[in-house]
Amino acid sequence: MNLNIDRSPRLSSNDVLVTRALYYRYSSWLLGYLMAVVKDYELAEQYLVDIFKDVPSRLHEFTGSESSPWLCLQVLAKSKLKGYASALRASKAKTNFDSMERLKFDSYVDAMTTEQQIVFCGVYYYQKSTALLAQELNKADDEVKKILKEAFLMIKNG
Repeated sequence: MNLNIDRSPRLSSNDVLVTRALYYRYSSWLLGYLMAVVKDYELAEQYLVDIFKDVPSRLHEFTGSESSPWLCLQVLAKSKLKGYASALRASKAKTNFDSMERLKFDSYVDAMTTEQQIVFCGVYYYQKSTALLAQELNKADDEVKKILKEAFLMIKNG
């Protein structure tokens, strides 16, 4: 990890105190927020470190705005997590669908087969086309459309 200490501007003792106060006040909340998003404690801690490394250079945002410091930290966290979300989507696209765990977040989706879950969630939540899903699943487009139709029937019939 390269901290680039030589290139960073000198911090006044007031900047250090404000950053320390923000850390003591909000780090546990921010860590909980990050844990809810990334679901990995070590990764959440790393994001927390990255966020608080940027705080001294952005103190003007915390003191100059009318919003609370907690909201400013959330905005900073969301900007750091944008890269995480796109990397997560890319890794899920490369996941072997045969070994994918069944989704447990919705009772309707839970009743579907794994194949139906993949197709339904791919179309509904990730806005993938049936042609793209057919390519990912090595199936014909008509077959994917049939699976999607079965998934919608399961939802309709409860």
